[in-house]
Amino acid sequence: MSAAARGRALGLSLLNLSGKALAIAKTMLVAALFGAGAQLDAFWVAYTLPLLLPSLLTTVITVAFVPRFMASLEGRDGPAAWAGANTFFTLVLLAGVLATGLMWWQAGWLVARLAPGLSPAVHAEAVSLTRLLMPCIPLLTLSSVLSAVSHARERFLLPALEGLVTNVAVIMAALLLARSLGVRALVLGVLAGFVAQALLLCLGNRQELRESLRPAFAFRHPDFRAPLLHLLPLFVGSAGSILVGLVNQYFLSKSGEGAISAMAYASMFAFLPVEVFAQAVITTSYPAFGRHFARGENEGAARAFGEGLRFLLLLTLPAAVLLMLFAEPLVALLLERGAFSAEQTAITAAIIQVLALGLVFRAAAFFHYRVLHAAVRPWLQVGIGLAGLATHLLLCQIWADAHGARGVAWATTLSMLQSALLSLLAALWILRWRWPRGLLPELGTLAIIAAGIAAAGGFLRPLVWPVAGAGRPLHAALALALAGLSALLGLALAHALRQPDLAWLRQRLWGTLRPGSPP
Repeated sequence: MSAAARGRALGLSLLNLSGKALAIAKTMLVAALFGAGAQLDAFWVAYTLPLLLPSLLTTVITVAFVPRFMASLEGRDGPAAWAGANTFFTLVLLAGVLATGLMWWQAGWLVARLAPGLSPAVHAEAVSLTRLLMPCIPLLTLSSVLSAVSHARERFLLPALEGLVTNVAVIMAALLLARSLGVRALVLGVLAGFVAQALLLCLGNRQELRESLRPAFAFRHPDFRAPLLHLLPLFVGSAGSILVGLVNQYFLSKSGEGAISAMAYASMFAFLPVEVFAQAVITTSYPAFGRHFARGENEGAARAFGEGLRFLLLLTLPAAVLLMLFAEPLVALLLERGAFSAEQTAITAAIIQVLALGLVFRAAAFFHYRVLHAAVRPWLQVGIGLAGLATHLLLCQIWADAHGARGVAWATTLSMLQSALLSLLAALWILRWRWPRGLLPELGTLAIIAAGIAAAGGFLRPLVWPVAGAGRPLHAALALALAGLSALLGLALAHALRQPDLAWLRQRLWGTLRPGSPP
């Protein structure tokens, strides 16, 4: 991974971290206002449905557009040059509009099928909220198209602002309107955030909108036809990934009031490192994979793979260890107030501890998938993803009734492990089994660092946690301070072991603080 790519990954990580800090603030506010009960369950079911198609299209558009159109549109502008891309985008936007009408019409049927365990009152509320959120589909579809254009031009800033913009909008809506509108205030905040993000992307891509992006139906254009072979497997694979969330919701709706909300809270915390760090590494590594494979540079692709994977694990392994050890004090400090009880803290923390095992697997699988797509082997991801979905569904069938939300969490984690291992083998096969030189001892170094953090945290946490009664917030804060100390001890161990990515980060930070100093 080049210094420039690592720099972009670090910048995106910091931006993502800011967005996720706002997401935590939003979650704290939502937990205090609504706890983890039936009203919030209705919101999460309603929030899931309108985002199904945009989530699917975002992955398909970004992964298909960036490697395929990046080279063919290099230095070319105007509607004629962009006819193939414009045809692709036109069909995507039309699909979003059509889906909006169909899902609004069939909202009741969809809620009944995807969350059959809801009570009649919660079902009716979920249907009403789903229809209110339907404008999200065309808004997010437009944003997906414009984000893909930004990524193809290697402009990563505006797409990465989505977390900041939407979280600010939801927070403001909840503060101003929750007392009068209840959970519907969250709906208005979500809509306002998506409108603002779409406007920002329009502003950032105003040159393309003015000069190149137009409705088109050039179905014979090579820039439209070439990606089609890539699109079907991407669509199937992405649908399989989305189905995992729907499977979770199906079983959680039968696990009692508040189970859907508890899983939503837990997933936010458990997968936060993936969204903050892993996505930044994946986003900035992907163009390099595409260039190496296009030039037939398998050695360079293997080197980029090894450096990216090592950097990814440095950022996610310590986070997973700390989450497993300090999940309960984290939830207690951030969420346990207002309508959110200590019992809900224990339930949410137990789910986080299981999902934290899977966060490294999830990040690694996503990274491996980018190698498959850059090498134009998308059906490999489809097979791996569908196998993971089958395993997940089977394990949910076995464990959900007996173990509730924890059983669903274990099914999620083990299916992620399976996907990570299979995708690693597939990536190495594509790289012609070129295991990146020196990667194995570097992975051993990362394992030692993670073990050191686990040992420090396991020794320090019992000094202040668990605790019951009025002193819980103070003890939770002390426990998280000890988590920070454990992380610092891990950094010291990484420094002593001369971990290369940490050395680069230190040099980068030193160069920022002391511009005149040598790198």
